[in-house]
This record gives sequence, C-alpha cells and structure tokens, in this order.
Amino acid sequence: MKSCILALFCCLLLGGCSQERIVNRINIIQSMGVDLEGDTYKISASFPNYIKATREQDVSPMTAESKVTYGIFTTLTSQSSQPIESGQMRTLVISEKFARETISELANIINRESIKSSNAHIVITRQKASQIISETVKTPPFYLSELIDNNMYHGNIPVANYHSFVNQYYGAGQDVYLPVINIDHGKLHMDGVAIYGGNELKLWLTQQEGLYLKILRDKSLTGEYDFKTSSKDMYSFVIMHGNKKLSIAQNGNTSISLEIYIALREIPERINIQNSQDLYELKKLIGEKLSSEMKAMLIRLQKNKVDPVGFGEQYSWHHRNFNEKDFYERIYPHLNFEVQTKIIILHSGVG
Repeated sequence: MKSCILALFCCLLLGGCSQERIVNRINIIQSMGVDLEGDTYKISASFPNYIKATREQDVSPMTAESKVTYGIFTTLTSQSSQPIESGQMRTLVISEKFARETISELANIINRESIKSSNAHIVITRQKASQIISETVKTPPFYLSELIDNNMYHGNIPVANYHSFVNQYYGAGQDVYLPVINIDHGKLHMDGVAIYGGNELKLWLTQQEGLYLKILRDKSLTGEYDFKTSSKDMYSFVIMHGNKKLSIAQNGNTSISLEIYIALREIPERINIQNSQDLYELKKLIGEKLSSEMKAMLIRLQKNKVDPVGFGEQYSWHHRNFNEKDFYERIYPHLNFEVQTKIIILHSGVG
C-alpha cells in the first residue's frame, strides 16, 4: 500500500513539473521545408489551425529567413500569435542544395534534440522545399507524412526517420540514405532514395533501386515490382513478406539469400500457372530478375564507395578488432556479391 502511495506521489510531482500546452493555444508545426540560398536559410512551415467547435483544420503556411539554423525558430515566433511547438513535427523537407552543404549541421541539431520527435521523417527534394510545403496546403492535414509512411510500409522506399538518420550518421559501418520527394504534374510523389558517403551526397537511386535497398535493410519485406522482358512481356507483383540472410566470408565472398512471398498482378496470357512447368519457369524468371538487378545495384554502390546497406556494420559483428577506415579501404572494394532469390507465390490474382 505504501509503495502505491509513493508511486502516485512521484507521478504527481512529475506531472507538476511539466509545462502545460493546450492544443488550440499553440502552433504545432506539422511539416517544415528548408531551402538554402547563398548563406540564408529560407523556411516554410505548415501547421494545423484548429477551428473552435468544428473538426476542420485550416492549414496555413508560414515563411521565415535566417542566417543561422537556430534563428529560424526565433523568426517564426516573431510572426506567430501563439507559441511555436516543433516536438510533434512529422516531416522535414530539405532542398538538394541544403542537403549537399549542411548535412553535418543538421545531424548536430537533431542530435542535440532541438527537434524532438525521433519518428519524424527527413526527405530531400530536387526542387524547392518551399514548393513541397506549399503543395501540402492543397491536401488534407498530415497528407505529406501519411504519403511517406505509406510508401515506406507498403511501397518501395526504405524506412527512414530522425532516429535512423542519427544512427547512420554517427554510427560505424553504414552510410546515410534519405527518401526523395518531388512534384510531378502538380502531384507529390516519392522519387527514389538519396545516398551519402560521409558528408557528401553521392548517388540518387531510382524507385526500383529503392526497393532493393529496402529489401536489404528493412525488417519487413514489402513493396511492388514491375518489369518487362526483352520480348516486351509485362510482369507485375506485390511483395507480401519475406526473409533474408546475409553473410560475409573471410575471402570477401558476400552471400545474400532471399525468400520472397508474392501476389501476382499481371503476367503474360500465354503463361498457365496451373501448369507446373510454367509455374517453375515463372518463379525462376522473377527470382533471377530480382537477383541480377540487386547485384547490379550493389556493385554500383561499391564503385561509388558508399554503403547504405551496412556491410561494414555486418562485418563488425563478427570481427572484434573492426576498424571502419580499414574496412572501407581494403575489404569493401573487393567484396564479391552473390544474390540468390527464392520466389513463393501466395496469390495469383490473374485470369
């Protein structure tokens, strides 16, 4: 009984120490865009303005400029009739120029918890970040963050957020990757993945290559895959789930074994999956296509001296005296990749 009273007392003390924030008396930033023009940071922020006695939200953008990154919050506050809160911000959109020149400063700011939500997303745009934020004004509240979530958990974009960004930037044996978002024909769409090597933005992966990275990095294997053969036959399927195993031998042979469970969407009419030979050939074709293209991507990453997959981290788990610099200078350039993919068809939603 005494322990229960003590626990309740502690809770009351902790509650009394917190600063009260009432949702309709603060401006909660839901997304922010950062552009860099010269030495000036240009900020665009959107936040829901809750209308009393209704469920509607009036999302209004706010813009500001500053010579220093921390100055953006001071500038935003000077324009706001209510306190600015960034702790629940869901999305940070950064322009390509900002991404190339100030990524180390961004990592430092996040690491110091200036922006607190570890589940918030960071995305890069090859257009202006202000354009992306302006476009969200035309969409329902939180559309941007939900678009990113959907593509990460059901589409071809690997999961990435503040937490993974800091872990990749400061951790050993892996490089940073960030999703890319652009506007095409007036619509927001995810547009692949950007890859860093240290502080340098080095590569842009396509949507399809983003899927390969997702398969190698994420715990849950999901996504969508479409391809045509040389005979212009069209194949389309959804990856439901799967398993993977990665190992690096002492001689540099790197084995990646995948077991992918799929649901068919489209195959050529001449293929009869009720026929065991056709079914075997179909699974073999899809498995070989995935394996060969994934290997090609890995070689491309290797040649550009970037490691978003985290082979260095994998190698360090089995080598007590792991040295990151030594691994990327002597071992990583000579890894020989071997990818094997086994396909299991769960559903065949084709006539």
